[in-house]
Amino acid sequence: MENNLIQQPNSTASPKEAPIKLTRGMIFTLSTLLGMRYSFGRIKINRDIDAKQVKKKIASILACKGIISPFLVVPAAVCLKAGLELEESDGNPITEDTPDLDLILIVIDGQHRMEALKQLNKKLRKEGKTEYEGYVYLPLIDDYNVPTVLREANSATNPWDGMDWVTQLLATAKEKGISTEKLEWVKEKAKTGSDSAAWSWVNGGKTNSKTVCIKASTDDQKLEELADTTSFEEDKKLYESAAKSFEGNSAKVLGWKVLPEWIYKQLDSLIKKDMKRSEAMNLLVTFLEGIGVTNAQEISQIKKNASQSKDNMIIAKLNELFADFNLKH
Repeated sequence: MENNLIQQPNSTASPKEAPIKLTRGMIFTLSTLLGMRYSFGRIKINRDIDAKQVKKKIASILACKGIISPFLVVPAAVCLKAGLELEESDGNPITEDTPDLDLILIVIDGQHRMEALKQLNKKLRKEGKTEYEGYVYLPLIDDYNVPTVLREANSATNPWDGMDWVTQLLATAKEKGISTEKLEWVKEKAKTGSDSAAWSWVNGGKTNSKTVCIKASTDDQKLEELADTTSFEEDKKLYESAAKSFEGNSAKVLGWKVLPEWIYKQLDSLIKKDMKRSEAMNLLVTFLEGIGVTNAQEISQIKKNASQSKDNMIIAKLNELFADFNLKH
């Protein structure tokens, strides 16, 4: 059958010979494609390479004595047409003007396996041992939507966490022409904390669950709501003010959901007392900037005890500091 065809390296092929085009239903060995001058890139906002996952994949390759499933790829030109930003393995952008664009394939599913294979084969090469082969194929459907294929391929093989869904929302928003500014901010901040905390900072103290993100990936209206930047610039000021106090070793607190949740609770309380939102925001900005290094360090080192959780102890400390602040103002 056509979809079982594996193209093996042709040692007699001339380097200048026109490469065979990878088509739907064909499986090529990785070495064949590299020999035909093909190269591989990635979608810029796809999930970042996780070193721990790479180690697990290396162990899997060794246990199975080879790669047991091919890498799913899509031509770079198709991804660019979908409005996705691409980059080469060295981080250089891939554009319509990139030389030999038709020879660049974008890994949709399998970038951790491909990186594992690369690292493992490099080690085997140094040891003079036989390297393992990899295999590549295109989606086995016509008229596919790249962001949808990216989402479904990865969620089917390795369930995504919150960060992965933010990545998917970014890809979909770019394709739909929806603003990505807020989504990009959430992804960046989640790298040093949690996606729950990152969402909370720009979502009124509330997180967007994985379920919500999954729905938004197929519902344009819901995605527009998540990506809405109406109060984004104002909300960011709270994070930036907190970052002036929580820095260095205490910066980890910025990635804890308890801090933005507490801040927005205070904001709502001030507004209910008939304070204008802008005035309440300015008051909280001043408070956050004035917490100071000593208090920030104390909060970052709080641990649960027999009677209270860590979050409750942090909230109690923040309430104490805010009460003192209000007496002075």
